[in-house]
Amino acid sequence: MKMYGINSCQSVKKAKAFFDENNISYDFIDLNKEPVNKEKLAKWQTFTSATSMLNPRSKVYRDLNLKTEKPTEKKALNIIVKDNSILKRPIIEHGLNGEERFTIGFKEDEYKSTFLN
Repeated sequence: MKMYGINSCQSVKKAKAFFDENNISYDFIDLNKEPVNKEKLAKWQTFTSATSMLNPRSKVYRDLNLKTEKPTEKKALNIIVKDNSILKRPIIEHGLNGEERFTIGFKEDEYKSTFLN
């Protein structure tokens, strides 16, 4: 399982704590040190749209005024490639029962049902 995020992000801290408390191993990829590229984003787009990966609480989102000017998929993809800090975090790539899965953000109830059952 891989977790993509930024160490200072509160949602990432919560996800790490959840996995650590439940003895679930993961590889952490720091987006500040290893930004994702278009190929990785294309893979993630098989699970969700690029626009849904945008974090409306990020400074980049606010600076680009994306609340009032909703971006197209192509524009969202280009924004993410240019600055990964706009991504919702954490992004978890995981496989359960041999099926590739993708989880974005931290919602404790969703984590419990996905990773503990």
